[in-house]
Amino acid sequence: MPQFRYKAYDGSGSESTGTLDAAGLNDAVQRLKREGLYPREVSEDGTGDLARRSVPSHLLATTTRQLGTLLSAGASLTEALSLLEREKGSGKLGPVILKMREAVSQGSSLAGALEAYPSIFSGVYRGMVAAGEASGSLGEVLARLADYLETKARVVRDVRTALIYPLIMVIVGCGVLSFLFIFVIPKITVIFEDSSAAMPFITTILLSVVYLLRSLWPLLILVVGGGVIAAPYVLRRPAAKAFIDRWFLKVPVVGGLFLSFSIANLTRTLGTLLRGGLPMLTSLEITKEAMDNTVFKGMVERAIKGVSEGAPLSATFEREEVTPRIVSHMMTIGERSGNLDAMLLKSSEVYTEEFDAGVKRGLALLEPLLILLMGIVVGFIVLAILLPIFELNQIVG
Repeated sequence: MPQFRYKAYDGSGSESTGTLDAAGLNDAVQRLKREGLYPREVSEDGTGDLARRSVPSHLLATTTRQLGTLLSAGASLTEALSLLEREKGSGKLGPVILKMREAVSQGSSLAGALEAYPSIFSGVYRGMVAAGEASGSLGEVLARLADYLETKARVVRDVRTALIYPLIMVIVGCGVLSFLFIFVIPKITVIFEDSSAAMPFITTILLSVVYLLRSLWPLLILVVGGGVIAAPYVLRRPAAKAFIDRWFLKVPVVGGLFLSFSIANLTRTLGTLLRGGLPMLTSLEITKEAMDNTVFKGMVERAIKGVSEGAPLSATFEREEVTPRIVSHMMTIGERSGNLDAMLLKSSEVYTEEFDAGVKRGLALLEPLLILLMGIVVGFIVLAILLPIFELNQIVG
């Protein structure tokens, strides 16, 4: 039976919201009237769509901080969710918060209500909320969780912003070269093709490229298009993804950036979970699922096995080839002092800063390299066209 969301007024004029099961829209309206409610808005609830919905990281971080602030101020969980639902309204999180409030009102824990929306609330999020509820410090845990989400969102946002200019340069450069090779150069090279004189070597190369583009462009489009379509399916294969992840870590310069990013992500996630009150093995399990790189996912999996057998976390990570010595050393200090979560979060700050600095250095070098590459290509084309023209003028003269 379909489920309908409604907003209605009761006999005293107070607004009421909720959901009910009904055979159809008219049936839902009649049921509300029989209950003494005056419907203002009734619509079918897309619960299935909500379960697959995704929201921007900054929006989730802001909502999480607001919820934590309300709880820390003394509001009950139901009251806090009601206030957030009214504020978010019909936005991306509004319907989700409404369903969560209804679940909590019916006796569910907040962590249990989050289970219905795995595409919005990750394992890290759900695990920390469960730990906060168990320890009675949900407001404080939500504040730390908001810090975690904001840091991740900031890193992703900074990288995307930094890549905009180089990406525009690449697109414009490819567009200009495509225009030259498709419309301009073929008309000029007709003169050279009809000439019986020997062409300079670079002109011969240019004519060969033009010939290939003119005769094989359908095949080139097919290959490029097929590669773009097939790439997601290939990357879903575990063996292919594992090979690419290992390869990226070994690429000069780029590999160092990927390593810094992955180390920062690992230590930030694990440190946040431990500070939130989760047990070590549970934190490692959640951290493993949060790792996108298969090399680091396997490393955490081996750490879980080592810790479960009684080995210190620092010892299991120290045996890994990709773990920087400073990280394992800080883990050792944290274990000895009882502040492992603080040492992990400090490591994440160090490697986040290193990643940011590496990205800025790389982009500072990338921009002049792209300009230099475009200059070389354009210079090659101009030289390939002008050399035979000069030779023909000498012959005519």
